[in-house]
Amino acid sequence: MRFLNKIVFVNSAHVRYAEINLNGNVHLIGTQGVGKSTLLRALLFFYNADKQKLGIPKEKKSFDDFYFELSNSYVVYEVVRDESAFCVLLSKANGRACFRFIDAPYCKDWLVDASGEVTAEFSVIRSRLAGSYMSPVVDRYETYRDIIYGNRQGIVRKEFYKFSIAESSRYQNIPRSIQNVFLNSKLDADFIKETIIQSMDNESSFINLGYFRHQVAEFQQEYEDIGLWFTKNKRGECETRLNADKVVNIYHTLLQ
Repeated sequence: MRFLNKIVFVNSAHVRYAEINLNGNVHLIGTQGVGKSTLLRALLFFYNADKQKLGIPKEKKSFDDFYFELSNSYVVYEVVRDESAFCVLLSKANGRACFRFIDAPYCKDWLVDASGEVTAEFSVIRSRLAGSYMSPVVDRYETYRDIIYGNRQGIVRKEFYKFSIAESSRYQNIPRSIQNVFLNSKLDADFIKETIIQSMDNESSFINLGYFRHQVAEFQQEYEDIGLWFTKNKRGECETRLNADKVVNIYHTLLQ
C-alpha cells in the first residue's frame, strides 16, 4: 500500500519550516488565517497538479507566488510504499512550480544545514542525498500525473516507474474526484462509484519482462563459469584454480 505520509514546508507560504504528518486520520481546526486552506491546497496539488483548480480566489496571490516566494522555497511530499519511502520535491524553476523525485525517505539535512540556512542550489541538495537517486526536473504537469498514478504508457523514463501511488492508464477521474472532495463539490455516491469504475484497468498489471530478461540473459554462462572453480579432476585437483595461480605468479614475476 502506498500513501502520502508527510508534507513539509520550507520557506513556503510564509512558513519558515514545518513538518506535518499525515499518516492517519487528520483533523484540521483553528481560527481564520492560521493556514488550514494553505495546507489543503498544497495537499490537493500533490493529487491533481492543476493550479487552476485549487480553489484559490482570483484576488489572492497565485500558487507559484504564494508557495514559492523565495529561490529557496520548497514543499516536500513524503510517500510511503511497501518497502520504503520516496519524496516529491516541489520548487520553482523558470517561474513555475516543478517536481523532482527522490528515492529515499525525507531528511531535513537535504535542505537545511546545521546553522539553519536553506540552500537554493540543487547541486548542494544532490551532494547531501548520500547516493540516493534524484530525478531530473519534471515541469509538465501531465507527465507528473502519469508518474504519480502509474500510467506507464505515458512515462518515457523507466526509472520513474517506482514513484507512483497507483497503477492505472485511465486515472484521469481519480484526481477529479479527490479535487471534488477537497473543494466540497459533487460528492454523491453515484459519482464516486462511477469514478472508481472508470478508473479501473481491464489490463493486467504491467510487468517489465525486458528488465528480467536482461538480468538472466547470461545466467547459464555465469553459473558454469563459477562451477569451474569447484570442479576437480581424477587426482582431486581443481585445474581452473591451478591455472589461475600460475597466471598470478607470472604476473607478479612480470612486475618484478
